Amino acid sequence: MILLKKGLKINFSIKDIYQATSGGNPVDNDFLNRKFNKIKINSQKIKKDDLFIAIKGLNFDGHDFIDEAFTNGAVAALISDKKRVSSNTILVNDTKKSLGDIATLILKKTSPFITAITGSNGKTTTKEIINSILVSNFGQNKTLATQGNFNNDIGLPLTIFNLNKTHTHLTLEMGMNHANEIDYLAKIAPPNIAVITNIGEAHIENFKSREAIATEKKDILINLKKNGAAILPKDSDFFNFLAKDLKNIKILSFGMNKEADITCKILDKGKVLIKAPHYNFEIKSKLLGHDNISNILAAVACANILNIHPMKIKEGIEKLNPPPGRLELKEGIKNTTIIDDTYNANPSSFQLAIDVLNEFEGKKILVIGDMAELGENSLNYHQDLARSIKEAKIDICLGIGQYSRELIKLLGEGDSWFKSKELLVKYLYTCMKNSTILVKGSRSMKMEEVVKKLIKIVE
Repeated sequence: MILLKKGLKINFSIKDIYQATSGGNPVDNDFLNRKFNKIKINSQKIKKDDLFIAIKGLNFDGHDFIDEAFTNGAVAALISDKKRVSSNTILVNDTKKSLGDIATLILKKTSPFITAITGSNGKTTTKEIINSILVSNFGQNKTLATQGNFNNDIGLPLTIFNLNKTHTHLTLEMGMNHANEIDYLAKIAPPNIAVITNIGEAHIENFKSREAIATEKKDILINLKKNGAAILPKDSDFFNFLAKDLKNIKILSFGMNKEADITCKILDKGKVLIKAPHYNFEIKSKLLGHDNISNILAAVACANILNIHPMKIKEGIEKLNPPPGRLELKEGIKNTTIIDDTYNANPSSFQLAIDVLNEFEGKKILVIGDMAELGENSLNYHQDLARSIKEAKIDICLGIGQYSRELIKLLGEGDSWFKSKELLVKYLYTCMKNSTILVKGSRSMKMEEVVKKLIKIVE
């Protein structure tokens, strides 16, 4: 988590941190005037003159590692436990909130152009496409983006801590699994451009309805900077709701809908014709599925706002490989093609993945794990998925997990449920030859363990 880089310093002292976080304990001027190198929340990674922030998590408390941080060379520690106050500490009410306060301070010092992305599906992929386009146009040293899925109240500030003076464009992913989370993140980093990829059922257990999810997602638009831009999905039944009452905001729509500002035409041999208000151009992306076409269109809309040349947009799109575990093609054993979509799952992303599998010729196998965080309607969502699988041209469906068991019961002969991944893989070895295999399930199911056995075990 780099805050200062050699030759590219953002000039901070302990005093800046003390003031930004409303430090509560008296400290002397010598301490306040000290400089620090990096901010870290892992005591084991602390080096000389780093600043340690003690975060309380569900299964750990960073305050238990303050001594280790100082032993490793920390110049100061940000804490919320009054019992741990010393001459080298700053006491705050909530260290996790302080991460956001420091991130806001950094953004005020550096003033990057911020593009923020949220949505039920496609956030990470859209973020990667946007950043790839920005790198093609501005260069690697001018751009910074969320790494992986660091998109929550800890991950977003940690991304911002990596800013330095060369960065002119910052691309942030904003996720949510509880109320007011998007509003909190967007207040830390008010965006110049805000993208909503779609409104689906992800984390619906915590929100009860898609309408509630849409309301939460709209908070990213409410926190846009003055004269900012909103990139919205024209294909969504929530488009009008999202676009309503946005003042002094430019709205640009994307989607397969012909009325969208940024739309496309599907051509032969995997090519797509992108249609924008002032230009058209062809692309051939490495990203699979119609959902990724939508993600590409959202990214093109952002590039359009930034007046990036279409050839630079094309370059950024075509050089990008899919993020790990998101419709990622891998070569499997027994002459198979593995579609690794194990990063996560919800009803809409599952349907999209099935559509991708359908596009492949020859024998098709679907390996499913449960979809999590769907609340009291979990069984219904899995039963609906069974109907989608029946309608698709899939030869074999294999499942693991409580709800997947009920799903498999609704399918025909040749489809099987297993108590363990080991038994599932053992059976799969007997029938997988010369096939395309889609593996998908929610994060908690760890379906990547299945993929690993399909691509690394030799006959």
